[in-house]
Amino acid sequence: MGQTEIVIALGGALGAVLRYSSSLFFGLHLPNKPYISTLLVNVFGSLLIGLFYYLSELFDVKEAFRLFFVVGFLGSLTTFSAFSYEFMNMVNEKSFLLAANYIILNISLSGLCILIFIRFLKH
Repeated sequence: MGQTEIVIALGGALGAVLRYSSSLFFGLHLPNKPYISTLLVNVFGSLLIGLFYYLSELFDVKEAFRLFFVVGFLGSLTTFSAFSYEFMNMVNEKSFLLAANYIILNISLSGLCILIFIRFLKH
């Protein structure tokens, strides 16, 4: 394994631990709503991606840091697989309105956060 893979793996490990910790935290405080953790993590991750994108235009960001932060950390923090799994659970439970809202909120809020950060920070 080369340096690049190690950098990505370290970021991925940190992102995975934070993702798991957020699931535990929200599981304790909102036990009947496990999907809230994924929604919040995806939105938060999108905010961080927007911030990173903006800062990388202003500063010389090393490729190793980009790989660590975006590919590793944020890649494992914002888990689309959890999103898909939770969506299918909602469908299987015939919670169709909740499932539709879940998709709309995850995608629209995450995209909106990136857009807001890029536009807001450029002005």
